[in-house]
Parts: sequence; C-alpha cells; structure tokens
Amino acid sequence: MRHTRRHPLIFDAITTFGEDVEDLPLNYFPLDGVGHDSAAAILSDGNLKAAAAEERFNRFKHSTSAGGRVLPPRKAVDYCLAQTGQAIEDVDHIAFYCDFTPEVLGERINAVEPHLSATVKDRVISGYRAVYDGTVSNERIADEIAELFGGRRNRTEIHFVPHHLAHAASAFYSSGYPEAGVLTVDGFGERSSSIFALGSRDGLKQMEETMLPGSLGVLYMMMTAYLGFKPLDGEYKVMGLASYGNPNTYATQFADLLDVADDGSCRTTALLREDFGDHIKSLFGAPRGYADPVTQREMDIAAALQQQLEDTIFRRLAYLKDKYAIDRICMSGGVALNVVMTGKVARSGMFKQTYVFPASGDDGASIGAAQYVQHQVLGLPPTGKAVPTMSLGPGYREDSVVGALEANANKVEFHRVDAIEETVADALVEGKIVGWFRGRMEFGPRALGNRSILADPRAAEMREVVNQRVKLREEFRPFAPAALVEKADDYFDMEGVVRSDFMEFVVPARPLGCEKTKAVVHSDGSARIQTVDREDNEPFWKVIEAFGRRTGVPVVLNTSFNVRGEPIVCTPHDAIRCFLSTDIDLLALENYVVSKKAGRVLAEDMAQPAIDD
Repeated sequence: MRHTRRHPLIFDAITTFGEDVEDLPLNYFPLDGVGHDSAAAILSDGNLKAAAAEERFNRFKHSTSAGGRVLPPRKAVDYCLAQTGQAIEDVDHIAFYCDFTPEVLGERINAVEPHLSATVKDRVISGYRAVYDGTVSNERIADEIAELFGGRRNRTEIHFVPHHLAHAASAFYSSGYPEAGVLTVDGFGERSSSIFALGSRDGLKQMEETMLPGSLGVLYMMMTAYLGFKPLDGEYKVMGLASYGNPNTYATQFADLLDVADDGSCRTTALLREDFGDHIKSLFGAPRGYADPVTQREMDIAAALQQQLEDTIFRRLAYLKDKYAIDRICMSGGVALNVVMTGKVARSGMFKQTYVFPASGDDGASIGAAQYVQHQVLGLPPTGKAVPTMSLGPGYREDSVVGALEANANKVEFHRVDAIEETVADALVEGKIVGWFRGRMEFGPRALGNRSILADPRAAEMREVVNQRVKLREEFRPFAPAALVEKADDYFDMEGVVRSDFMEFVVPARPLGCEKTKAVVHSDGSARIQTVDREDNEPFWKVIEAFGRRTGVPVVLNTSFNVRGEPIVCTPHDAIRCFLSTDIDLLALENYVVSKKAGRVLAEDMAQPAIDD
C-alpha cells in the first residue's frame, strides 16, 4: 500500500513487488496488510465505556501499522484510560485482535503455497516469515504493547484473539441476541477471510472457515484499485458507482476471477497468478488512473463486482441458514460495511432479525477482542442487551470549546445560544450548510449526528453543492438521510429493517422520499438511512424535529464532518480548521454559533490550542 504514492496507477502499485523481500503485492495477501485502522476500546464492569480510532487523533486516515509505518493506538489508549479514570496499572486484561503463532504462520503458508508459481514461491514465503518475525508475531506484539505502556503493565495479562473471532464477538455480543448465526467476511486475517460461528448463551463456537486464497474482500480491494480508488478507503465509492452501471456487461470476466461453491464459499485462486496484473488488464483493459474521468466502463465494472459480491453472500447465507437452522444473523468484518448488500439481506426476509456491527472494520475488532475475552475467556455472562450507542469517543468541556474559539478570534465570530437546534434549523431552511459538533465523537466510519455536516435534503441541487463546495469529492457519491425514527417509514421503505440507527442499511425510498428528499436519494432510488431516536441522541433529534416543523420534512442531509482524504473531525480545533478551509456556511460548536470573519483563512495558518484528552 505504501507504494501507491510513487506509482501513476494505484493498481500497478499494489500488484508490483517492492524493493524488500517483505514488500509483497496485495494479491499475495501480505502479512503486513494486517493492522490497518488502529484503535482502542475499554470495557469496565462488563460495559463498553469508550472506543476511538487512532486516526481521529493523529489525523492520518486509516492509521496503520503496515508498511513499516508503525502507528500504534497510543492516543486512543490514553483517551480510553482517561475516560474511565484509570491507569494501565488498573487494567486486568489486554486483548489484541490477532493471534499469530508459528503454527498459524505454517497454516497460512500451507494454504497459499500450492497456488504459487515456482518463480514467486520462495519470495512470498520469505516475505511472510520476515514480516512475522519483525512485525506480527505474538512475541513482537507483546513487546510493542510493553513499549506502548512504558513497561508499566504489572499484572496485566495479554490475550491474543484470532482475528475473525474478534469480528464475530463484536457482532454477536453487541447485538443483544440470545442466539444467532454469525458471519464475518473481510480481506484476510491470520489464515482465512471468513468464518461462520454460532452464538448462544454458552458463547461463540466457530463452525466453518474460508481459508485463503479465497477472499471476497481482497478481490473487491483489488478491483477498487483497478478502478482508480485507494483500497481500504475507496470501496464505498465503488459501491456507490455500481448503481450507475450494467452488471451484465462484465459478468463473464468476473466468473474468471471468482469461483463460488454450492455452499457459497468462494475461491479466488486467480489472485495468486504470477501475471495477475496483466491478467486483469486482459479482461477489462487498462486500469483507470487516479485523476482520470469515470466512464461507463468503470460504472459497468463496479456494477458487476457489486452483483458478484451480493450473489456470493446470499448463496452463503442461504446455505448456512438451511444447514444450521438459524433465524437471526449477525455480520461483521470489512465486507459487512457494504450497506447495499446488508440492506438487501435485512429486507430479503431470509432472517427474522439482521444485526450488522456498526464498526465492522478492523477498528471495531478492538471492541470485539475485549468482548471475546470478557465472555469467552473470563466467563462473564452477556448483558442480553444491544450496545446502545456508538458515541464512545471524546467529548469536550465548554472551556475547551471557548479556548479553541478564542485562539482563532481573528478569524471567527461566535456567540452562545440556548436553543442552538432552532438556529441550525433556520440556517438549513435558508439553504446554508452547517457543521454540527456536539457531544462525544462517534466510533466507526459513520458520522451519526455528533460530528456531521448538515444540509437541506429537499432540492437535488444540494447534493452537488455539498460535494463541490465542502466535501471536495466525486459527484456520484450519495449522501445519507437522517430521519426521525417515528417518521422514517413515511419516506423510506423500512420493511425488514425497522431501524437503522448507525447507517447499517440501504433501503428504497418511498414516493414521498423521492419527491421531498431528492438530495439524499441515490440514482437507483435508494438511501443509506439513519433513524434518529430522541432517547438516543436528543440534540440531533431536536435539529431534525425543528427542521421538520419549518418544512414538513423531518429529514436532514447528513454527511461526515471532514473533507476528502481526512478523518472525521475529533476536537473543537479540528472542527474550526475544517470550517475555515471549506465553504461550510455556519458552525454549531456545542452551544456556540460560529461564523467566519471577512476574508478566507487557510487552515494551516491556524494556531493550535490546548485540547482535552
């Protein structure tokens, strides 16, 4: 992944051997590909107290330990401890979301080796062993954890949780279900890309595993790069682009890349072809460059890829449902962030209930690893209740907010108001774009009304305005509607979903939604819905309710408070900097209404005020 900056084509960068023995192309499942989205979470007295991704603090998107750039969750750990008022000496157990032993390394090699050509076999295996010794072995991770805490672990015990069991635990134990099937799907963990487990009051029991080189996640990543987007980041773009294409145009080509068995397990042995890069070009033509225009070809390829993903997941789920007689399903792993697919699963009627863990990527595995140790190792019984919120990140006191504002008093004007939701609703009705910063930061990839950019959803033109003036991103990418939970079904077809508190599902818009919320309805008539309950997030609920009183439409356009290439804002300073460097019209910073003084100010000229942990 680190080679992408030196190559004119992202696809060529990740299918080319680097200078060092461990620099394996992505299609060879490099071991240093394990470790993106560094994060930390803390459980205390059986309850999830805090969680945060390191990227929000260091401002390096998808903060990763891969590629020789070790970025452990130092600030995220400090935050979690501070949030619970503890020091590391008070912590009894540390859970890590991978379990790399010599035996597991051997299983990884045995799974991949038969599919490698004689030309590359020695280098791939040498690369695995080099990265294992230097980066991912349990012994090396234990040393890094000791370094992270300055050797101050005392009695703290480290537990290494297999990667996919960490994902599975995050989904099952967060769902609150008494029993369910659990499917995890991502690029790859230690040796596999997917597991199926049964969850019950007795815990999680792994039943099946998809070994490498079968990986839906890596195939999707490779095609994301081929389409000119960055893997681990651009998969959302491919998913959005797919609705503009014809999935039949390139269906035959994908049949060459993906072999799906009757039980829905997949084999992607073509990924290990020595000439994989050239093979893809022979199927689809030259890859798209990062800055090249998106054409109908890219749309059709994205559509075929998305269709293959959905068909494979549905075949797998149908097989598992029949074999294990399950009527609830929990999902996690990076592929579960494909909300088009999860929405179709939930609406299919295949299961009585469908739960998708809101932070299904590797950041969320920090929660899952802790939950696994709590319930599977220590034997603490589950609460039996769903995790109620993803507002698990830092919040900021009023003195910190005022300090950040005063540090930039030459650039902004601000005043405190008592009913800021009314002020924000008025601004939205006037067509203004509003940065909304309130309460504790969300955990996971979605802005859920704590670190959001808001706009009026009624006019289709607003989508283009926000994309071009603020988000600085591709025009084909959709925005999400945030709707009052009690009114959502009037505008969006919630059958099979009922609620989507964390933007887990895409659903069809009803005629009223198509007519009244054009800016948040995608080209195919769908929407990535967020339902907002007053009990869960009263400040955000009040904004939507106030906008609804003025317009008759209890829905707002909600997108993450950031610009392309940057993580979602975390601190008041981050919010002010993003506000000043974009065409956001108004900033609602806790109870303060903030506007720009005359003249544009570059974000890099701003002072750095002190901020809370």
